[in-house]
Amino acid sequence: MVSSFYKGWLVAFLLSALLIFAAAPGISYAKPAASSLPLCQGADVIAELKRDNSPLYQQIETMAAAEVNDGAIFWRVTSTAGKVSHLYGTFHSTDPQVTSLDVAVEAAMNDAETIAVEVANLAPAEVQGFIKKRPELFFAIKTPKLNTLLSPPDFQTVSNLAVANGMTSGMVPLLKPWFANISLFAMPACEVARVSGGLEVLDNRIAARAKAPGKRLVGLETLSDQYSAFAKLDLKHQVTLLEDGIENHERLADYYMTSLRLYKERKLGYLLPLSLVMGRDRAKTKAALDEFKTHLIDNRNLRMFEAARPLVEDGRAFIAVGALHLTGNTGLVAQFKAAGYKVEKVL
Repeated sequence: MVSSFYKGWLVAFLLSALLIFAAAPGISYAKPAASSLPLCQGADVIAELKRDNSPLYQQIETMAAAEVNDGAIFWRVTSTAGKVSHLYGTFHSTDPQVTSLDVAVEAAMNDAETIAVEVANLAPAEVQGFIKKRPELFFAIKTPKLNTLLSPPDFQTVSNLAVANGMTSGMVPLLKPWFANISLFAMPACEVARVSGGLEVLDNRIAARAKAPGKRLVGLETLSDQYSAFAKLDLKHQVTLLEDGIENHERLADYYMTSLRLYKERKLGYLLPLSLVMGRDRAKTKAALDEFKTHLIDNRNLRMFEAARPLVEDGRAFIAVGALHLTGNTGLVAQFKAAGYKVEKVL
């Protein structure tokens, strides 16, 4: 995660976060055999919060209850001409609880002529090429160095983790705060090992289905769209979210598994509000998350809808995006409804 949201709530760019770090100069992850990779385990943060901090739990409950179009990750969309397509909300994980799809989802993919994902090509070479083309998005070329933005203990934590993953210590100050966050605090070590060991996250599995005869793969965004959105975050908010990541990095697996449970239970409205739990200073975290939501969710939702609409007009499209891009007033479900399409919950 580039933020507390992405550290605990891996519903948007985790695969690309891992690939972009792995593609950075000096970075190399060990690749254990896939057969030796255990499933991630973690405590239930929601249960802990309910037991130990009732006021904060109630605040999160209230925020979650206000989310519109919650309670489903699979929707049927019918055009005015009667052509049917589907929206599917993904969780970027290798866990079989996520990658084992319901028969209705499988049937929709099998029938689809077009499979659309956020970015069509996340191959490491493609990501590495983009970094070389736009280094200013990721590295502090004309902006303050990371060691001047963090306290010495916080910077030391970042440096230790980066060096442990293969980065030279001299490169660490050059990481922009958002990049350091998604690179080091987006996935727990167990999931990094599973991906590095060759296990595919759900989104990759879905994209691979477009290789079948009679299908095509479409990207709703570009790498530039995604990473430019991260870089648009105000520097102070980038720092706040990185500090939250540092504060909670030893519990990353707990937040990760809690988010997976919420996804499986279709409680998507909890995901972003629960990020407040991770905040050192909740007022600062709330302000940072508000801007994060604007750039990384709301604005991208509008762009995704414009790209997805002609696919739905043609019919037989299977559109798979991070689950938080379906919910809320700017989510794809709300936008298709507002545009006059018939949108129905399936699962």
